[in-house]
Amino acid sequence: MKSLTIKIDLDEPYSSVNLKIRHTLAETIEERNIGEVWNQGMGENYMDVSLDIVPSEEKEQEIKSILQSLNLLEKAEFIYE
Repeated sequence: MKSLTIKIDLDEPYSSVNLKIRHTLAETIEERNIGEVWNQGMGENYMDVSLDIVPSEEKEQEIKSILQSLNLLEKAEFIYE
């Protein structure tokens, strides 16, 4: 099991729309049993979601698919610890 942080650069500062999108991302990851989300954060020009995950190409592709559906894939960075 590893810790994964998905950091997403934002074009604008914090907004309620971004908060809803971050919540949708975290909820969808858990609903699909991809990993267990343990933190959600937001800075001035970014948001992130941290989760525990058993890394696999399949799970990473599922996350990328979710990010694509939220129009965030191009702005996302995967940081494994």
